[in-house]
Amino acid sequence: MQLFDAGVRTELRFKKETESSFVYCNQSARPSVVVFREMIEAWFARVNEQGKDDLRERFRSSKEPNHMGSFFEIYLHELLSRLGFELQLHPAIQGRNTRPDFVVSNQGVNEFYLEATLAGLPSQKEQGANARMGIVYDVIDTIETPNFFLKLGIRGTPCTSPPTRTLRLDLTNWLATMDPDYIQQLLRGGKNSEIPVFPWQHEGWNLLFTPIPKSSKLRGQPGVRPIGMKMPEGGWMNTHGEIRKAIESKAKKYGDLQLPLIIAVNAVGDHCDNIDIMNALYGDESILVTEHANGKFTERFDRKPNGAWLGPKGPRNLLVSGGLDVRLSQSLEYGGRHSRAFPQSLGPASTSSIKLASALLRGGFSDNACSPPTWKNLWTGAGLDQSMASVG
Repeated sequence: MQLFDAGVRTELRFKKETESSFVYCNQSARPSVVVFREMIEAWFARVNEQGKDDLRERFRSSKEPNHMGSFFEIYLHELLSRLGFELQLHPAIQGRNTRPDFVVSNQGVNEFYLEATLAGLPSQKEQGANARMGIVYDVIDTIETPNFFLKLGIRGTPCTSPPTRTLRLDLTNWLATMDPDYIQQLLRGGKNSEIPVFPWQHEGWNLLFTPIPKSSKLRGQPGVRPIGMKMPEGGWMNTHGEIRKAIESKAKKYGDLQLPLIIAVNAVGDHCDNIDIMNALYGDESILVTEHANGKFTERFDRKPNGAWLGPKGPRNLLVSGGLDVRLSQSLEYGGRHSRAFPQSLGPASTSSIKLASALLRGGFSDNACSPPTWKNLWTGAGLDQSMASVG
């Protein structure tokens, strides 16, 4: 059983905005995509046959959340296998219809359950808006612009499908009036404000096109995508809230298990750091300011009681033994990802689950019981080449 179709591939183009990750990867002949296909097929081949049909079906889905979820599970299987564990997909739990993603064993003894989940997925509304914007971006990328790249300033999102034919025609005609050498002179002279722009809007979605002259080597070359830069508007990020929500959605799903439960969270949003994770688990950072009787003020660091593991009444979600934060983006976007393990000290634990957390925290095992290869992070732990910065 294989994830990808057999056959000869000749497509060397880049991925379209409206194209699913699987469809592109299944068709592309780009060398980096070929490497990815071979790697993920090798990972998938090491998964036990029981449950592989479900993994394959979701991996091949045109819906990105399904594809990304399946990829994450295949990745975790490879990672823990290389750490010396054995994994079984979707083990049955007595008295329940729901099943965790894995039961993890060490030397034939079941040690803990592992549940994989994603944090930071776009909402249905956001997915719809992204799809409508993707159609426009794909149309823009079909424009022949021999002299310019385009910088897009983006404000708002479209509620309905924009008229792409009109935009394409108007933008093409406008670019034909631009002189790349003149604009290059403006850039060199620091006169950016004098560079002509092309504003366009559709029902609250505003785009501002700015021409960027191509280098002399690229001018006139066919097949170069026009969009060189996207500048979306700023906004508040809620990565910690998404991670917290992902953990809480799984924390009580299986009830009181006979083995520890570890939840692996893949934060797929645009940003995630240690502050986000600590806020998600232990509560949002805050500064408590106290006014004393003498009129003086003191400050101290504190946390709001809204963490996945610490709430208004103290520790909570104690059915969870630990969390594993992983930063793997879509399967076509490897690069600079990281991981952290967070043991839940008040939840049930096992020797192997503690070894797993310890290994991920310090980058290797000192105990030879599991005898895995020493590695520095989840990237190398699953056998990924650090130089493989992007696939697609």
